[in-house]
Amino acid sequence: MKKSIYLFACLTLVLSCAKSPESSFVYYQSLVPTSCNLVIGLSQEDSQFKYKITTNARTFMGNFVKSEQQIIFSELYASKSVGNSKIEVSALMQGDTLVIQNFGNSMNPFTLFSECDDKYLSLVKVRT
Repeated sequence: MKKSIYLFACLTLVLSCAKSPESSFVYYQSLVPTSCNLVIGLSQEDSQFKYKITTNARTFMGNFVKSEQQIIFSELYASKSVGNSKIEVSALMQGDTLVIQNFGNSMNPFTLFSECDDKYLSLVKVRT
């Protein structure tokens, strides 16, 4: 009986200390309301970098690569680009802020998030 109680107590302690996968994400969002409610979550677990991006229209999840200040979201492509070209979505990290150029110009036309109206999307780390 004592062994069962001890085992139950140990199991309860281990489970209460375990982190849920969502708790490891650091979230970034705009300080001012945007048309698309873009939220980006970044996580690093061991050597894996993961992202979770949500807008009013859709949700994306995958891995990202960080090179100095640039973050490239793997397997996440522009919603609109010229021809068959696939443009990967990337962001510039400046301190606690992520900046994304959402669309290009007449010489380099693309739109990363067609549901977002702003040319530059500036997202600040959410304090929890």
